[in-house]
Amino acid sequence: MPSQYTIYLVNQSSSTQTFWCFLTRPAEIASDPNVFANSSASIAIDSNDPSTNYFVIPVQYSVGAGASNNAVGLDVQVTSTISQNSDLAQVWNADYANAPPKKGPKLNAASTSTGPNSIKLVTNSFNQEDNEALGWYSNQSFGIQTASGFMGMTWSPSPNQSRTLTPKLSFYISVGSFGSSTLADWTQVSNDSAQVSVPGSFSGGACTVTLLNNGKWKIAPGKPAQFALLENLAFLKSDEHSQLMAMAYLEDATIQQDTVTQVHWDTSSVAKLSAEEEAEGYVANTFLTGTITVATALTAGFAYFVVSGVQFSITSVNGATTVNFSYSGAQSAATIQNLLVAGAQAIFGGNRP
Repeated sequence: MPSQYTIYLVNQSSSTQTFWCFLTRPAEIASDPNVFANSSASIAIDSNDPSTNYFVIPVQYSVGAGASNNAVGLDVQVTSTISQNSDLAQVWNADYANAPPKKGPKLNAASTSTGPNSIKLVTNSFNQEDNEALGWYSNQSFGIQTASGFMGMTWSPSPNQSRTLTPKLSFYISVGSFGSSTLADWTQVSNDSAQVSVPGSFSGGACTVTLLNNGKWKIAPGKPAQFALLENLAFLKSDEHSQLMAMAYLEDATIQQDTVTQVHWDTSSVAKLSAEEEAEGYVANTFLTGTITVATALTAGFAYFVVSGVQFSITSVNGATTVNFSYSGAQSAATIQNLLVAGAQAIFGGNRP
């Protein structure tokens, strides 16, 4: 599993939109009406903005506790006075003080553990009724702290409450007039939003969420198309690309660019060098074979394809969108396999005999 995930954002609507990211609720609190959405992660994006906009989300959960003059409820701004990064299986003790005086809580890791996929929050016994009569309200939060802000959920803890949460890496991308760290209703957050989940929505740790000009959402695994084109920029400016285009012209052939949707690797081997070749610094060639599938039907019987400047030979065709290929070159198997992945942009050329 990647240590972080990136959600790229594209605004094709006719006006500037503010994109928000919310972490979905764990199953244990999915139906609790007293748990509210809480996010400070937002980005304003102009219509058809060509710049790169994204949320980078680390796989690192956070627990928080706080107390303030604001009661937990809709449209109330709440931030934790203390927060801690939490690994799965950790148990946290949240200790709230009795007022007066009005003091913030303490949040400490317990020596015990919970299930391997869960996080547990244990609240102490405190006088909630008297505290609230004095205008001192407790809060508790769970989520993920990112460079863009917090994305998670907040509730008012009850005395002696134990809450076990089994989080999932699933997110709502929404546009609207939410407030930073201002508690929101889950129905408002989830309606007309794009929901992306690990692993299905992602490829190579990335996915692209596009707000279309009709108000609907499009979700695509991988980076935006312009990123893939940039990855091929060096090749597009190279002599090899010029030769490929010239060959296409002379052969009356077709050039096609397409998105790789699936890769299967068959064999891998490295040529053995002689002692003389090793002494002279030769690099052994890597030989790889496999199968790729692309998004749309290939329009010609191509001889090869290029990904980020690396050429692969097409050995046979399996249907309209799938080809068998081979690679022979100086780059390592790991380098090539990290290069040719779902979401990569491939340029097809040449004519197979």
